[in-house]
Amino acid sequence: VVISTKFGISFSEYTHGDIIPDARPEKIHQSVEGSLKRLQTETIDLYFQHRIDPKVEPEVVAEVMGELIKEGKIRHWGVSVAPEDYIRRAHKVTPISAVQDRYSMMARWHEKLFPLLEELNIGFVAFSPLANGFLSGKYNAQSVFEKNTDYRSIMPQFQKDSYEKNQEFLAWIQAFAEEKNATVAQISLAWLVDKKPYLVPIPGTRKLERLKENAGASDILLTPEEVKKTDDMLERIPMSEVFGGTKVTK
Repeated sequence: VVISTKFGISFSEYTHGDIIPDARPEKIHQSVEGSLKRLQTETIDLYFQHRIDPKVEPEVVAEVMGELIKEGKIRHWGVSVAPEDYIRRAHKVTPISAVQDRYSMMARWHEKLFPLLEELNIGFVAFSPLANGFLSGKYNAQSVFEKNTDYRSIMPQFQKDSYEKNQEFLAWIQAFAEEKNATVAQISLAWLVDKKPYLVPIPGTRKLERLKENAGASDILLTPEEVKKTDDMLERIPMSEVFGGTKVTK
């Protein structure tokens, strides 16, 4: 079991408010002590800075991470949704083990970080690898999400007209899944895992059957040729916009 958690944000509202970053050293120390207590453990394996705080330099954050590693409170640290310059500067002070960012077949803009990660030997943890569930194959234009409690209600990929825009894409991935005797979700995850050896997806679920389905993606091996063919398809096939993240208050 690898225990990973985050520090460094609060929300402006109770539900789905803007993110407020806070990476002051005193706040980090308070956060890690709280996490250790709640998790009932002495050490956190991987501790992520949840969002970049523009008021705190990366070197300051990295120095605190180094202190926590020496104290045995964390083993490794990472950054989430961070630009290249921030990663480089922080890594020089205390080496970063992983970068976490949104990545899926529908959200590929962070591929520009791959050369940097390979240069610095940093892993990439992909959150929302199923495009917030859109690539699970479980939803269609008739799916309804409660406006005040379900974030998907405002995500562009779940709007009714988006299913029409994604019709060719969804038909292609469904056919590919059937060819591999897999589900759409499993193909989506297998493509990600087989694309680079340092990519790790973290699909979220509340249902045991979905957990088992996602884990089954590890049994599906795509050849380099199949990965490239998929990449080429993703470049040319029409797609709707996809949710890009919650607004961060500067």
